[in-house]
Amino acid sequence: MIVLDTNVVSESSKLRPDPRVMAWLERQSDGDVHLCAPVVMEQFYGAEKVMLKQASDRYLRVAEDHVLRKFRDRLLPFAYPADRISGRIRALRESRGRPISIGDAMIAAICIVHGATLATRNVRDFDGLDLKLVNPFEAA
Repeated sequence: MIVLDTNVVSESSKLRPDPRVMAWLERQSDGDVHLCAPVVMEQFYGAEKVMLKQASDRYLRVAEDHVLRKFRDRLLPFAYPADRISGRIRALRESRGRPISIGDAMIAAICIVHGATLATRNVRDFDGLDLKLVNPFEAA
């Protein structure tokens, strides 16, 4: 199972996406690729910001297309025990002088609970966690 981070989802919906990311995505089986609740929220947050700024709902429609059509049956919720694990991740990272955002802690915890690999450009944000990572932006 692979969970896409926000930066991978956003890249794949660009008019001119990074060809490495698109090639990597094409090599994955659709049933193996999932989104999780914090990534969905970040997609809609970004789309709503653009809509308010540009008075265009294009990005909102793209976000809805990704979530409602492409990933409808492959959305991982944020629920126990991920909530407990994300709290632990944040506390441990802060105690080590390496804070992590709430969203990233939630994404990491969901991946840990499901034994999923996280596909992200920001591998450094997740290092030191018991988490499998892949960077599609560097994939050969």
